[in-house]
Amino acid sequence: MDTRILIADNDEKSLNGLGTLLTDLGYAVSMARTLDEAFGLAARGKPAVAIIALSLAQDEPGAIVRRLRAVSGGHIPLLIALAGWGESRHRDEALAAGFDVHLVRPVGLDQLMFILSMTG
Repeated sequence: MDTRILIADNDEKSLNGLGTLLTDLGYAVSMARTLDEAFGLAARGKPAVAIIALSLAQDEPGAIVRRLRAVSGGHIPLLIALAGWGESRHRDEALAAGFDVHLVRPVGLDQLMFILSMTG
């Protein structure tokens, strides 16, 4: 699989678990523990998918989306917000900010594979 995925999460267990899962499935995965690290990886790696934990957000989610798109030259076609909460207002806020998908931990494998299948 040529699909590059960037995962940014400050929860070490979640980051490593998701990273290992996606690597085992054949994806090229890069992992960041901070937003600054994620922005740097996005600029260099041109991922097709970015999974960003909203717990990293010091800014409002829209600022994260705009910066990710800017540093990647618009090359990230699928932005996924990862959250620990699933109320409809949180989902609506993430989608309004420009994320394409809002996922709640723990992410189900079937759900994730379906979403990633949309990247081609």
